[in-house]
Amino acid sequence: MTSKYWYKKTAVITGASSGIGACVALKLANAGITVIGLARRVELIEELNNQITGEGKIHAYCCDLNDESSILEAFKWIQEKFTTFQILICNAGMIRASFLSESPTSDIKQLYDLNVFATTICLREGLRAMRSTPNLNCHIIIMNSVLGHRVPDVSMPLFSVYPASKHAIAALCQTVRQEIQFLKLNIKLTSINPGMVDTDFLKVYATASKMPKLNTEDVAQALYYTLETPPHVQVEDVTLQSVPIHGE
Repeated sequence: MTSKYWYKKTAVITGASSGIGACVALKLANAGITVIGLARRVELIEELNNQITGEGKIHAYCCDLNDESSILEAFKWIQEKFTTFQILICNAGMIRASFLSESPTSDIKQLYDLNVFATTICLREGLRAMRSTPNLNCHIIIMNSVLGHRVPDVSMPLFSVYPASKHAIAALCQTVRQEIQFLKLNIKLTSINPGMVDTDFLKVYATASKMPKLNTEDVAQALYYTLETPPHVQVEDVTLQSVPIHGE
């Protein structure tokens, strides 16, 4: 990093076992940041250490983000082992490709539980931990989606409640920024809003293979940029879309 502030600091990333979360974990570890990855597949997080070329390290903790007690245990463990952390990245999420009229209640609940409830609980616990160290500058980053801001017209609208869950997160970000300012906390909050990203996440959409997509490094680089801004600059939203490259 060009800034040395985050060097040897600690970051917590949810959903760090694959996709965007894994890419971000590696990028931060290579910048000398200690990364704590929360997910159920801890073996995948631990294997990321084999790819680190910088001075950081990635620690894995088994956490079922659909279970509030598991989230609370994870944050308790983090504070006991690392005392505090300065970066929180709420990345975990899921999607179901279906019409709402054909969606079972269990799918709807699972999607809201992970995308909204789990993110909210992690955000709350992160704020509580960061409030305990008011003299440190901290940064919270929420992995949202372009669908959290607008829903495009498509030929096969198999979005179900996914955009609604992401709209909830967009509103939550605005609310928490006001709370941070009111409490005079040295915490920035950024929402990253990618379009279609080439991960296993998209396997639920058969037509996605033919569409232009971002890659995980694109998203990780955008996140990295927000961390690099000076203390007086808060990047509130970063929206990324892939565009087709036309021949010359």
